Amino acid sequence: MKKICVMLCLTYIIMSGFSKAYGQTTMDAEFRPRTEFRQGFRNPLADTLDAGFLTLQRTRLNVDYKGKILNARISFQDARIWGNSDNKINTSKVELYEAWFEYLITSGLSLQMGRQPLKYDDQRLLAAPNWSNTSISHDVLVFKYRSPFIQAHMGFAYNNSKDTLLNVTYGYTPKQNYKTMSYGWLSKQIFTGTTLSFIGIYEGFEKKNNYKIVFPRITYGGNLVFANDSSVWGATFTGYMQRGNNPTKTFGSGYADLRAYFLAAKISYNITKNLVANLGEDYYSGSATDINAGKSNTFNRLYGSTHSYNGHMEYFSTLPSQGLLDYYGGLNTKINPRLSFELIGHLFSFDKDFIYNKVKTNKNLGSEVDFVVNYTASKEITIQGGYSRYFNTTTTNKYFKVQGITIHQPQWIYLMLTIKPQLYKTPPVEIK
Repeated sequence: MKKICVMLCLTYIIMSGFSKAYGQTTMDAEFRPRTEFRQGFRNPLADTLDAGFLTLQRTRLNVDYKGKILNARISFQDARIWGNSDNKINTSKVELYEAWFEYLITSGLSLQMGRQPLKYDDQRLLAAPNWSNTSISHDVLVFKYRSPFIQAHMGFAYNNSKDTLLNVTYGYTPKQNYKTMSYGWLSKQIFTGTTLSFIGIYEGFEKKNNYKIVFPRITYGGNLVFANDSSVWGATFTGYMQRGNNPTKTFGSGYADLRAYFLAAKISYNITKNLVANLGEDYYSGSATDINAGKSNTFNRLYGSTHSYNGHMEYFSTLPSQGLLDYYGGLNTKINPRLSFELIGHLFSFDKDFIYNKVKTNKNLGSEVDFVVNYTASKEITIQGGYSRYFNTTTTNKYFKVQGITIHQPQWIYLMLTIKPQLYKTPPVEIK
């Protein structure tokens, strides 16, 4: 930890030195403890077991530099559970969440390189999920183009698990990412308040113990957003296709052939200036039980946000192989500039038939209600609290393998405090 502090101080001094001649440097922090009561969170809980009660904390220290032709950011992160470190032994681990620079080639063209979060459109495929205690970042090179008419990004990544003189197996495991990844994103405002975007993502996964064979997974599609201040209506439509191979399903010496898709629609209506109603559906394709060997129709979210969609209790953070339908609706209200509420309900079901003990089972996976309160105490301090409750069905219990077991009523409560102080900011300097 001392080494990290020394490195950060040196980084700040160097960046501050640059800023005196070329730009501006800012240092800020984030302290975010979250206490949760988990009684059936993510999985139904047998009544012979006690609910979980814990506090997670994420701490970040960030340094940003903004100049005429160069921007940079370094962010150190510590994500922990209260009590998981020995008080008498220094076992803390600080990770590098972000470390990137952006070189401004022209007024509309730039190159951004290093460890960085990737966030596009509604964050279904590539997200920087703020809810997560660790979030997601990638080691990637990104070319960016922006004009008054269009935005375009192209990203490239090539991963290795260690420093080596040889090309060795990287391998796909749940703890490792793609071996190689590239993507392209294009966004254009086609009418006032209407934006259309397209994205295509290629991932390459090595065959286990044979780095010379790489299996592709290709995801592509688009996002149409209507949000016009002059209209009380708003809408978002999303559609993605997946082809290639499914790295989570082995077949023979490789992975199953993949043909999957995802469709989503959300419509909003401003009842009043501070009250908005939402109605939507998410559809993730799934694989039938009798699907041909070596085939898969199960959609994968890639590196998208999970908590933001399909229920806050995260019962389907890992999508069922049978696919998922989520019908939802809710209300958002803003009481005053500091206080707001959100209420949303979900109805879940399988896409394909679910077979339990060789018998076809009802597709109904139950329902969920989520309630969230947001309060802004000051510019630096926000408080969020929430309560969620899941209503199981027989199919839910069978899917989670608790059929015939008495379970607690699934419910989850949390309270999260976020403090983001700005520690220091160099005076702005005119850049010539």
